[in-house]
Amino acid sequence: MDCPYGCLKEDLTDDNEIQTDKELRKIKKKLRSLKQKGDIEGSRKLEILINEYENNQNKSAKSAKSAKSAKSAKSAKSANNESDRFLEKEYQKNKAENAKKYTEQREKEQRDKERRRREEHSRRDEREYNREYHREYHRVNQRVNQMSRSERIMNNHGLKGSELPHDILEIIANYSPILWKKLSLKYHPDKYDGPDKYSKLLNCLKDDNQ
Repeated sequence: MDCPYGCLKEDLTDDNEIQTDKELRKIKKKLRSLKQKGDIEGSRKLEILINEYENNQNKSAKSAKSAKSAKSAKSAKSANNESDRFLEKEYQKNKAENAKKYTEQREKEQRDKERRRREEHSRRDEREYNREYHREYHRVNQRVNQMSRSERIMNNHGLKGSELPHDILEIIANYSPILWKKLSLKYHPDKYDGPDKYSKLLNCLKDDNQ
C-alpha cells in the first residue's frame, strides 16, 4: 500500500512547474486522484503548482490586454491626429474658398452698383434732353404760328425778306399766276446766274396757292 503512494509522491516532486494547458489538465487529474485517496500533502503541492500556473496565465493575459489597449489607444490617437489634420486642411481650404467667394461677391456688387449709377445717369440725361427738346419744339412752333404764310415760306427756304429781290417780295405779298410765270422764267436755273433758291421759292409759292 505504501509503494504506490510513495511512487506518486516521488513523481510529483519532480513537477516543479506547469508549462502548458495540457500539463495543467494532467495535474488537475492527478489532483482529483490524490484527493480521492486522501493525500493532503500531495494535493497541496499540486494546488500550489496549479495556482502558480493560473496566476502566470492571468498575468500574461492582463499584459497582453494592456498591450492591446495601449496599441488601440495609440492607434486611436494616431487616427485622431490624422482626423485633426484633415479637418484643419479642410478648414483652411474652405476658408480660402469663402474668402475668394466673398471677394468675388464684393466685386460683383461694386460692378452692379456702378452699372446702376451709369444707367440712372443716362436716364437722367435722356429725361433732361427730352424736356429741352420739347421746350425748344414748343418755342419753334410758337414762332411758326406767329409767322405769316409768306414768312413761313421764306423761313422754310432759309431766306430773309431783306435778302430777297423786290419782284420776289411782290409775288410773296400778292401772288399772281402771270407774275409767277414771268419770274419763273427770269430766275430759272438755266438762265439765272445766281443761286437756285429763288426758283425753288417760286415753285413753293405756286404749290401753296393752287
